[in-house]
Amino acid sequence: MESSELRFGDAHFPQIDLSNKLIIKVQIGDDIRRIPIHNEDITYDELILMMQRVFRGKLNSTDEVVVKYKDEDGDLITIFDSSDLSFAIQCSNRILKLTLFVNGQPKPIESDQVKHIRQELADIRNKVLQLMDSLEQTSTDTTQGKVIHCTQFIKRFSKKKD
Repeated sequence: MESSELRFGDAHFPQIDLSNKLIIKVQIGDDIRRIPIHNEDITYDELILMMQRVFRGKLNSTDEVVVKYKDEDGDLITIFDSSDLSFAIQCSNRILKLTLFVNGQPKPIESDQVKHIRQELADIRNKVLQLMDSLEQTSTDTTQGKVIHCTQFIKRFSKKKD
């Protein structure tokens, strides 16, 4: 087997050299795709056409698309034209991470936000359970108190009749 092939069982596949290729990682909602680009001089219009092919059924030629890339600070920066795209590619360090917003759809929640929301919900759940436990304890104490009070009343009432 040559070093330029990958082997899976009996199947052999040529290995793709991605060492000098730009990888575009694109997200629409929860669908993420990795696309190797052979020509870094891609224009904005070519990028949009490529995205329409890659995301068939999710992205049409009539859709309004906003393209954003994630910069070194994790901020989403809008790509408006080929000049913006060229700058994003230069800043990308070989992997350009894009997020597509289609027809004004809001951005997907970031994983850090999801973790924070889950933690807040867990805290709320724990507080509700704590409150329910305290209500049950109060209810039990009150019921036991009534039982004791009724028992004492019955004993006193029984003594008076004797």
